[in-house]
Amino acid sequence: MFVFPPRPEPTPRSADIHLMRAQNTATVARLAWERPEGISRADIGRLSGLSASTVSTIVAQFLESGLLLAGQVTTTQVGRPPRILYFNYDHNHVVGVELGAAHVTVALCDLRGEIRWHRSEEWDVAGDPEGAIARIIDGVEAARRRPEARGRTLPIGLALPCPLDDRNPDQLSPRLFPAWMGVRLAERLHAHFGLRVIADNDANCGAMAEAWAGVGRDGADLVYIKVATGVGAGIIVEQLPFRGADGIAGEVGHTCIDMNGRRCRCGLQGCLEAEIGSSALVDRVREALAAGRPSMLAGVEPLSELEIANAAVAGDEVAREIVSDAGVALGVAVANLLNIINPTKVVIGGRLARAGEVLLAPLRATARARAMWTSLERADIRLSELGPAIIARGAAFHVIRGALIYLDMFDEGTVPVR
Repeated sequence: MFVFPPRPEPTPRSADIHLMRAQNTATVARLAWERPEGISRADIGRLSGLSASTVSTIVAQFLESGLLLAGQVTTTQVGRPPRILYFNYDHNHVVGVELGAAHVTVALCDLRGEIRWHRSEEWDVAGDPEGAIARIIDGVEAARRRPEARGRTLPIGLALPCPLDDRNPDQLSPRLFPAWMGVRLAERLHAHFGLRVIADNDANCGAMAEAWAGVGRDGADLVYIKVATGVGAGIIVEQLPFRGADGIAGEVGHTCIDMNGRRCRCGLQGCLEAEIGSSALVDRVREALAAGRPSMLAGVEPLSELEIANAAVAGDEVAREIVSDAGVALGVAVANLLNIINPTKVVIGGRLARAGEVLLAPLRATARARAMWTSLERADIRLSELGPAIIARGAAFHVIRGALIYLDMFDEGTVPVR
């Protein structure tokens, strides 16, 4: 994950009383955020271990700022009845952005991470950086003008379609996106909006959305695999992305499944992405059409994995065959993930996932045939149910998580975080 501008480094805990106060404040905010049904001051004290006076002081600040709302008084057998407190999810708003290789999606979210509005636009992102940036700016401005955009805009969440290089985290990979060489996207957005930008790989953002709002809400370790123009995976361990030593863990699309396979755009040979990424699928459709096979995809331009997935669902034989073969290849990769990482859940997303069971059935069958029974026995392999804006929503969750740690994102000057 990359934050621009970087947050100031805190001083050591033992020497900074303000940091201790900030941690206490964040604890109270997080406990209230996690409980949409409401929470009492007594329960905050019990769950946090903070003193009653500390809880009362922090709660009073939040009530004054509007981040917490006072609800009804509960009935009790003895003593003073407690008043229930509710986190105000409409207090501020978050804009999450997904930058795909061929589209830009912008989502307006409340502080619960619920999407209030979203827009997706097809664009040649890989070949037209300036046009893509203009689409992002227009989308963010449109989101901020919406009546659902209550309060202040928190930092912009940004999902990028490539690994983030620790040495140049503000640039898209020049190997995968050569037209973006030297373009510093987060810096550009910060300069335009005056807002901090929190960026991460798109698959990690999808995994965050599943962890916070999808199948991982029970705390399960999971892998989210996005199958679209490229193929990537986000790995969630204990509710947080696992990034590896250099931040590129999860690049399942660039694992080899065929030593003699196609050359991949990353420069390697036989990568999963070279077999089931959008370019490979489109090439297979065109080969089938050139061979004279009938298909509803004939004449469709531009042709993408989304049209192929939709045709497969509609019963097109060529599309079903291609998607099914992609499911087999993906099943090999999933089996390897099950054997190596042993996640509880594997979630398939991205545009090819629109093919549903045409993709999922061969994927599951292949994984069953190739994974160790011990790793497969409890694994739940399924399609994502969070909708087409899941990546942008996951980018927003990165911002919300940061806001629950750095409380100055909610109300500048209200909470003593430094």
